[in-house]
This record gives sequence, structure tokens and C-alpha cells, in this order.
Amino acid sequence: MTTSKQSRQSGSGRGQRVTIADIARRAGVTPAAVSLAVNGRPGVSDATRERIMAIAAELRWEPSPAARALAGAPVLTVGMVLARPAEVLGTEAFFGAFVAGLQEVLSRRDYSLQMKIVETTDAEIETYRRWFAQRRVDGVVVVDLRQDDPRIPALEDLGLPALVVGGPGHHGSLPSVYVDDAHATRLLVDHLAALGHRSLARVAGNEDFLHTLLRDRAFTERCAELGLDAISQDAGFGTRGAEIATAALLARREPPTAIVFDSDEMALAGTHVLEEAGSRIPADVAVASYEDSALTRTHRPPITAIGRSAIEYGRVAATGLLEVIGASRDRRASSAAAAQESRAIEPVLVVRDSTRPGGLEPAPVAHGPSEPGLPSS
Repeated sequence: MTTSKQSRQSGSGRGQRVTIADIARRAGVTPAAVSLAVNGRPGVSDATRERIMAIAAELRWEPSPAARALAGAPVLTVGMVLARPAEVLGTEAFFGAFVAGLQEVLSRRDYSLQMKIVETTDAEIETYRRWFAQRRVDGVVVVDLRQDDPRIPALEDLGLPALVVGGPGHHGSLPSVYVDDAHATRLLVDHLAALGHRSLARVAGNEDFLHTLLRDRAFTERCAELGLDAISQDAGFGTRGAEIATAALLARREPPTAIVFDSDEMALAGTHVLEEAGSRIPADVAVASYEDSALTRTHRPPITAIGRSAIEYGRVAATGLLEVIGASRDRRASSAAAAQESRAIEPVLVVRDSTRPGGLEPAPVAHGPSEPGLPSS
């Protein structure tokens, strides 16, 4: 069956974008009148507006983001720039779940999420400036907060609506949502101390990130308060770094009896090193993680972790940013949202067999000496 050109409605053919001019021709009005109607502006009668909107719906017209930007209307896009290696992001379960939570809330409001991976913080700031100048996004989510973060004053100067994921503090006049990493750290340390561990180690992520510094400080302080030996081993956010750090801990004259890892991927990499070295979990070394995902739950033994829903964290962040965007649009007093910070989720300790006494049957004793070291690749 064929369709003649005459039977097609103008602007409604497949692969052909419907424009304001198409709607104007059907409605018998000017393109300017259509623009006023679809953007909810005065200048056309209610009857004309209703007729134009009905024709737009019939033709399945969608506004052009570029045209909306030129007209000063919302572009319905939120941006997020990441100055992290792609290979690290690709394996991070927590980040994937966080983005899923963001998308869930944004999609309900018909917003899109535009993400970009860059190599440096300077490149991230330049992206914000370009997006602002081009009206590419209505607001941005800022992640991986640092102690003296140059992105904060840059965004303050731009006036681009933004929400910082991280804190408390160090986010300037920008609003933020955060998880209390100091409280999470105390939960882990207190749990291990109650089990009788006197020497604890922490395999830490990127030392530039504020949440890493907060965890480091809380770990050292809480161990000192309880009279425990505290060992901190930097590893960066990556499995290879976690392997090297774990091997270094095992090589100590007196290795720790419990190790806390900054992420679930790092915990799995570290447990692999422990198992290769013949260390039993938890009989010889207890293992815990700051992140709880399917990786920690399905590992054998299952790994004790801090329970904090990354999906819910993303939902809270998206909701907060949309509120900031709405306030900016309505020109309400921005001081109501400025510098506001709130705890997104209360962390809880999820105890599993990797720290629970008797949680794992004793493994057969390995024959011959076992040298601690990295797993063979």
C-alpha cells in the first residue's frame, strides 16, 4: 500500500520534524502567535490558544531545546560532569545506582540527564561555563566534593543552579545533600572493637575527596578513643590500588586483624588478595565495606557493610536540584535554599559473615608457607 504526497499532512511525515510554522499554517495564524501560545505567554485569546495547542498535539509537535533556550524557557536538562577515569566509573556499583535514582526522579518531570566525563577539574569548570553560556542545562549536580573545591566559587560566580552531593560544609553558598560519613565510620569501628579487634586498618579511596578525609579523621579519632591501633592505607578508587594496599597490610610485621574498605569493589579486590595469601575471613582477618551492593551481599562470605541506598541518594539529589531550579526560575529569594545542607540518608550497619565470629567454617590448612602478595594476573 502506498501513500500519496497529497494525503500526507504538512510537517507530519516520517523523519520530518514538525515546526511552529507547520502549526501556524494549520491554525491560520502567524508563527509568532503559535510561539506565544505554546510558551504560555499573553498576546493570544484563550480560544486561539486552545486551537493551537490542539493542533500541536495532533501533529505530535515537540519543542526544540535550542529554540526553548533562545526563548528563555527551560530546556528540561540537568547536567553532571565527572572528572574520574571511565574504567573506574564503569565498575562502580554505587555510582550506577546513584545515577538510576537521579534518572527516576528526573524522568517523572520530563527532564533529561546530560553527563560528560573529563580529565581534570579545570575541564569540568570549563564545561559548566560553556553549558551556562549556551543554555544547555537548567542546573547541575556536583559530585566528588573536595575540601578546597575550585568548582564551588566558579559555580557561585556563574549563578548556574547547582546542588552539591557531599558535605557537611565546604559547599559555599550552594545547597548540598550528604551522607554522614563520620557516623558511618564510628559504626564500623565500634562494631569491630566490640568483637575484640585491637588493630584496625582502613583502605582508603581518593585522598582528594572530602568524604575520604572525613572518614580518615573519624577513623583515627574513634580508634584513639577506644585505644585501638589504627592503620590507614591509601589506595585510590580502583581495584588494583586496593590489591596493592591489602598486600602491603599483610606484609606488616603485625598485620591488622580487621580491614575496612572504602567501596565494595575495593573490598572484593582486597578479599581476593587475602584468600590468595591463605588468610581466612573472618577467622584470621575481618572485612567490611563502606558500600553495600549485590557485590557485598553475594560474596562468600557475605561482607559486612554500611547500608545506604545509592538509589535513594540519587532520588534525594534530583529532588533537591529541581527545587533549586524552580526557585531560581520563579526568582524567589535564593537565600532560602542557599548554603542549605541536609543529610540524605541515615547510614546503618549491616552485619554479615565477613566479621561475624563463627560466620565461616574453618578452611583447610594450606600446605607449605604462603607469602602474602598480589594475586596472579
